[in-house]
Amino acid sequence: MKKLICLSLVGLFLGCVTPQTNPYMQVISAADYEKIVTRFTDREQVYDGFQQVLGVSATLVSTDVARAQLDQNARLYQWTPETFQNKKSETETNLSKQTEVFVSFYVPERKHDDLQKANTTWKIFLDAGGKRYEGKAQRMKNILAEIQALYPEHNRFSTAYRVTFPVPTSMVDSNKAQLTMTGPVGSATLDLVK
Repeated sequence: MKKLICLSLVGLFLGCVTPQTNPYMQVISAADYEKIVTRFTDREQVYDGFQQVLGVSATLVSTDVARAQLDQNARLYQWTPETFQNKKSETETNLSKQTEVFVSFYVPERKHDDLQKANTTWKIFLDAGGKRYEGKAQRMKNILAEIQALYPEHNRFSTAYRVTFPVPTSMVDSNKAQLTMTGPVGSATLDLVK
């Protein structure tokens, strides 16, 4: 009898969960958003024997991803059409100036987790269109739930970084793009646009 009551309560609570929508405008679904992000995401884990020494997940904020993020944020924060248009204008301006890559970075020793520092021993490169660009990392201060809403690959054991490269996003969208991270702990190469 207790099991039946517990199962009924669990079913009731699960039945009450509904996907978020925006009452002011039509946006893509959360499932469609995840499909778009997954298409521009790659991950690599480096081991020394049985011990993981480096874990990297990266998402290219391509034009498609950036526009999908607008819809995702519009749904999560229930933006008005005016707010959406303002954010869209900002996004388009940023896309024309630089390329952004989200990096979820894990190393077991905290002293090696310093991508944002000027004197870091890590180098981050984006190879696209036959050219190599060096990136500048900035640690993200957002709460975990906010980051995971945009980048589902990120986890609580990793540090979130926003890495920017001095190349317009449109030049990266149309080419094969690889992110390379290299340092004294190890190196990883991820295919962001295949």
